[in-house]
Amino acid sequence: MPATPYVTAAEFAAHPTYLALDNLRQDTSDPDAQSAELTNILLMASSWADSECNQPLGAHVATRTQRARCDRDGNLQLFANRFPVLSVAAVSYGSGPGDQADVLDLTGAWTLEQRLVLVPIGGARTPSGPGLYVRWTFVAGRVATLVDDDADQGATALTVTDPTGIQPGEAYRLWEPGLEETVTVADDYEPPTASSAPQPTEIPLAAPTLHAHGAGFSFTGMTSDLRLAVVSYAASLLMRPDSAAEDEYPDNNASSTRSKDSRPTGLGLVKEARRILMSETVVF
Repeated sequence: MPATPYVTAAEFAAHPTYLALDNLRQDTSDPDAQSAELTNILLMASSWADSECNQPLGAHVATRTQRARCDRDGNLQLFANRFPVLSVAAVSYGSGPGDQADVLDLTGAWTLEQRLVLVPIGGARTPSGPGLYVRWTFVAGRVATLVDDDADQGATALTVTDPTGIQPGEAYRLWEPGLEETVTVADDYEPPTASSAPQPTEIPLAAPTLHAHGAGFSFTGMTSDLRLAVVSYAASLLMRPDSAAEDEYPDNNASSTRSKDSRPTGLGLVKEARRILMSETVVF
C-alpha cells in the first residue's frame, strides 16, 4: 500500500462527486475524524489501482536480477519489470552471480519506450550463451508526493515529503484545490540517492510559483486520468443506496445522488476506473 493516497482527502472533496462526506464515521462528528476516514478509503483506492496494474503506480525504488546481452555498440540491454523507468541508480554485471563489476558511470544510461534501458559498459561484449548476469536498481512509476511545508506566492523552491523520481527540468502538478498549477524543476537540481526511506527534500523551481501553497497537497507526475481512476473507485466505495428501503445501514442518511443513474451500486465507476488504468498502462 502506498504511504499516502494518490489523491488527498481535500482534493477528493473538491472533486464533483456530490457525495456526502461528513458522516463516514457514525461515532463522531469531528471533521478531522471524517477526513481521516476518507484518507483511509483513498489509501484503499490507491492500493487497488496498484493491484490492477500489478505494480506501484507511484515512484518507487526497484531492484531486479536478470540475464542480459549487449548490443553491437556495447550497451547492456536491460528490460524493466516496472515502468515507466525514471532513472537508473546502480548496475552491476558479470559472467556469474559471484563475479560482478559495478558500472561506475551511469550518465550515459538511456531509456527507450519507458522500460527498455541501454547502459554503456565500456565496449564489453556478451559472452556466448544466455548473456551476462545483471543486478540493477532503478526508480519507476510516477512521482506522487506531498508538499511538506507552507510556501509563499512566488516561492522559488518547494519542500516535498518524498523526492523519489523527481527529475531536473521536468514539470509536475500541484493539486491544491483552487490553487492548482504546474511547476517545473530547475535544471540544476541534483536528485538524492534513491532510497526506500526517503527524507523531505527541497526542490528548486525553474520559475516562481503563481500561488501560495499549504502543506499536505499533491506534488505529482500522475496523469489526470490516473487520479480520476482513484477518485472513481473511491466514489464507488462511498456510494449509498437510493432509498431507505434499499439501505443496509438504516442509521445512515440515504443519498439520491445516483437515483437516475443506471449504476446505483457503483459498479459502473469501477468499470470506468479499470478502463482508465488499462489505457494508461498501455501507454506506459
